[in-house]
Amino acid sequence: MAIIAESSKPSARTDLVFRRLADEWVVLDSTTDQLHVLNLTAALVWLACDGIRTPAEIAVEVMSDFETPPPADVVRADVDAALIDLGERGLLQ
Repeated sequence: MAIIAESSKPSARTDLVFRRLADEWVVLDSTTDQLHVLNLTAALVWLACDGIRTPAEIAVEVMSDFETPPPADVVRADVDAALIDLGERGLLQ
């Protein structure tokens, strides 16, 4: 499994189209004609990948989006897993 460097500042690709469709969030990559379905956490992580925030800062941002957030260590693990997945799918720069 890949490891996310704490000093990294992931950035979402700007050439992708992000939309909410009903209860799902999708990212369309027109260069590969792939539609990527994201769960809520992955969608929040992708939106927070601005090239400025570190993974820890992204986790804080994701936590702020929940009325009653899960424990910080759970959110951080989910953020790290989402960053790895988004990177492997080619959705980050």
